[in-house]
Amino acid sequence: MTKHRDDEKVPKRGPASSEAQSATHGEMRMTRQVSGYSTAQVALHWSVVVLVAFQYLAHDGMEAAWRAFLRNEPTAPDTSLLAYMHVVAGVTILLLALARVHLRLTRGAPPPPPDEPRLLQILSEAVHGLIYLSLFLLPLSGGVAWFAGLEAAAAAHNVLKTALLGAIVLHIAGALFQHFVRRSDVMMRMFRPQRS
Repeated sequence: MTKHRDDEKVPKRGPASSEAQSATHGEMRMTRQVSGYSTAQVALHWSVVVLVAFQYLAHDGMEAAWRAFLRNEPTAPDTSLLAYMHVVAGVTILLLALARVHLRLTRGAPPPPPDEPRLLQILSEAVHGLIYLSLFLLPLSGGVAWFAGLEAAAAAHNVLKTALLGAIVLHIAGALFQHFVRRSDVMMRMFRPQRS
């Protein structure tokens, strides 16, 4: 019969074990799946939608101000006001887009439906990526064009404007396809925030 020696140590649950458990729980919290968007995420989404719609509908003032700027001519008061509003709205969109990315990284976003084909997931990710990229680059290119007077930045701004519009059309089409054809809850996630 074998005897256990007194100097043999049996592993005990001490502070190290507690720390390991806490770390594991922390990782679980960071990687937990969410089933919907938070109220803040939904509010940010629709705030950006309203501001982007304003930018497209009221862009004539900025274009008139830009033409006057290139010709070294004074701008009319109403044109100056619209141009100022365009700049403020652009900066606000950039800040809200940064807040959206921060929330997406810290809180997470709901996964796609489990039965969604991988091709649709890739397309959705590409469209979302193009939208975010445009939301960042449009205010930056517009600011460089306006404050530095660079026509190349203005040209890039116009290209990005068209790219964003195309991505928005695809985004809306995808949401409607999910709702009416696939009968998923993807579209309604942006109308009904997840309760904490």
